[in-house]
Amino acid sequence: MRVKAVWVISSPPLALVGVDTEQRTALAFVGLLMLFLVFLLVRCFRILLDPYSRMPASSWTDHKEGLERGQFDYALV
Repeated sequence: MRVKAVWVISSPPLALVGVDTEQRTALAFVGLLMLFLVFLLVRCFRILLDPYSRMPASSWTDHKEGLERGQFDYALV
């Protein structure tokens, strides 16, 4: 007597076919990281294309006095 093996492949219920909540959370986190990366890339390229528009009008030398700023002509006596 010979016994045949019968493989029964049943499809899972529709609720389990999609991704579970952990995978959804991970995909949402990766999506937010991608959006943040795109935002930073756009910002960096804008700075590279026009670097001087992002700089303030005053500089750190505005508040220094003569010798500290590099005017040495009167100090060489």
